[in-house]
Amino acid sequence: MIKVGVIGCDNPRAAELVRVLINHPDVELKWVTGTVTVGTRLDSIVPGIVGECDLRVVGQGPLDEVNLVYLCGKRIDALSWLKSVDLPDKLAVIDMSGIHNLDYGDTEASWKYGLSEMQRRLLVHDTRLVTVPGDVATVSLLALMPMARNLLLNSPIELKVALGASALSNEGKTVDGLTAAAWADDQQQEIVSALLHCQSSFDQPVTLTVAPLAERRTLAVEARFKCGVEDEVVHQLYEQYYDDHNFVFMVDRPVVAADVENTNKCLINIDKDDQSGYLTVRAVMDVLLKGSAGNAVHAMNLIFGLHERAGLALKGTGC
Repeated sequence: MIKVGVIGCDNPRAAELVRVLINHPDVELKWVTGTVTVGTRLDSIVPGIVGECDLRVVGQGPLDEVNLVYLCGKRIDALSWLKSVDLPDKLAVIDMSGIHNLDYGDTEASWKYGLSEMQRRLLVHDTRLVTVPGDVATVSLLALMPMARNLLLNSPIELKVALGASALSNEGKTVDGLTAAAWADDQQQEIVSALLHCQSSFDQPVTLTVAPLAERRTLAVEARFKCGVEDEVVHQLYEQYYDDHNFVFMVDRPVVAADVENTNKCLINIDKDDQSGYLTVRAVMDVLLKGSAGNAVHAMNLIFGLHERAGLALKGTGC
């Protein structure tokens, strides 16, 4: 049984994480901290867990009681906590704040990039410190990685992102208080950095535009770029890349919100225009699960040798 503590439980990404963890068959949630008053019942700030959890918020979680800590609050708070504690040698930390997401490519760095479809082998080999990708970076990289791994990203890339309100909070700002524009710039830098890690020769401009989406939990990206490979070969590359992954699937029809909401899936649809030479890749996922909490739990499963789908066989809904 993995004993877990959560730091910064009072925000949307943390609430989603808590909902997954308390129903995970191999997890015991030992304590949570937050900015709310110490002693506040967790089920009063995390909707939907009434009757499932009796935990109360504590001021400081004892590290000797847990095997893993999730950092879910603001970046400044996560950084402050990391500087204030001496981490036990066997304690794992999964950082959901994103403060380490631009320097993960350094092979000497201790923090590993927690996109399992990109770094699965790394995560299962004695990894202790993991940083969870940003949500837009996650969906964009899932759309582009099969091409990058085959050295086929050789033209400018246009990324059109549509996201529901759950991606932002606090009057259109992130948990860290970033404006939508600053947040998008942050995500764009992360995407370019990760693509360079996948395809070291990548030197093309990436433009990112963001638009609102009516479905609150949905995050979609449309990636468009020139591709000299035939349509049939492109489909084979994507099918082969994701063949042994548990949460990314190719579909031959447009994806709707109900296909992915409340699941840890990312569904991808591709379309090649042989006349213009442009390839369009559309990827859709749930912003709070595959875009955040689900990714974090997936990384935990790999670190602790569990089946990748443990605790993540979540129920889809058409509502």
